[in-house]
Amino acid sequence: MPKELESKAVIEAALFASGRTLTLKELADLSGLSEDRARALADDLASEYSRRGSGIEIKNIGEGYSMQVRFGLASQVLSFAPKEIEAPLIRTLAIIAYKQPIRQSDLVAIRGNKSYDHVKELEKRGLISAVRQGRTKVLTTTSAFADYFGLSSGSPEVVRRAILKDKKLIGVSPMYESLGRRLGLDFIVVNPYKPQEQDLERLKEIDLLVLAPGYSEQVRAHYSGEMIEANVRTLSQLKESAERICMTARSGDVEPLIAEVDALLQRYRKRAEAAKPIKPLTPMIEDLARDLRIPIEEGGLKAAPDSAHMEADIQVPAHQPYGMDILERIVQRCEKILEQAT
Repeated sequence: MPKELESKAVIEAALFASGRTLTLKELADLSGLSEDRARALADDLASEYSRRGSGIEIKNIGEGYSMQVRFGLASQVLSFAPKEIEAPLIRTLAIIAYKQPIRQSDLVAIRGNKSYDHVKELEKRGLISAVRQGRTKVLTTTSAFADYFGLSSGSPEVVRRAILKDKKLIGVSPMYESLGRRLGLDFIVVNPYKPQEQDLERLKEIDLLVLAPGYSEQVRAHYSGEMIEANVRTLSQLKESAERICMTARSGDVEPLIAEVDALLQRYRKRAEAAKPIKPLTPMIEDLARDLRIPIEEGGLKAAPDSAHMEADIQVPAHQPYGMDILERIVQRCEKILEQAT
């Protein structure tokens, strides 16, 4: 057998036996050829498989090649296929694909320190790109990702739609990001109040927008879809808003959050039985007091949000960081009132 034909056969056998994407360097080392010649032979093989209408195809993925089931047949034989990408890696890849562009630091907050190794491996396979931005990296999927999973395009919109299938794509303003995570929703973060170019693109993409009360009319100028104004001043309001979001989105799991909120309400209302009466100076403080069942009297301890700069006996934290967990935000307020009133 001529040398080049033998090298071609070696490349074909290696792609078949490996069960993964092989880099050009690996194919070159195996065949004893240069990377350019290894690429040419791999491309020839890909063309041959395509011409014969085989159930197997050879795909150029990133800087390598993979032998795999032809896309149109994949769904019929998926249950028999070995899992080339391990489950933990797939879960990390799914988060990157869905939330892209995503900072590596945000990915680590979701998936833990193992994400660093996952990013290296996924980048090596050509499925994601990682671009340095300050002290972190910004992660996105590549065109090779689209090829690998048989998608018509590698654009974030197409990728997210493929992951969602028939579910609604939810957009949340930054304050509600932690709520989206707690409910296990498929969501992207968008600023609907003062949208930049990327926000405007995302607003076109989403089916449901979760935003703060009182902003619907302002947001309507650049978003025409369904909206939920989520009131989360109190624990009870948080629970009601979470239930409404999951019901409207037809996805998510509200039960763990409800259980946590109910346990907190029971504990706080027990503490409130020994509380002194308070005089709320704003509607937000009144909502909190009524939710905790703290007595309200004209001569009670004056309570106000710290951001209102009012003279009060109890200064309740109001403008906490957007990155703070939404339940922790309310817990801080409840604790402050109960601490000063009991």
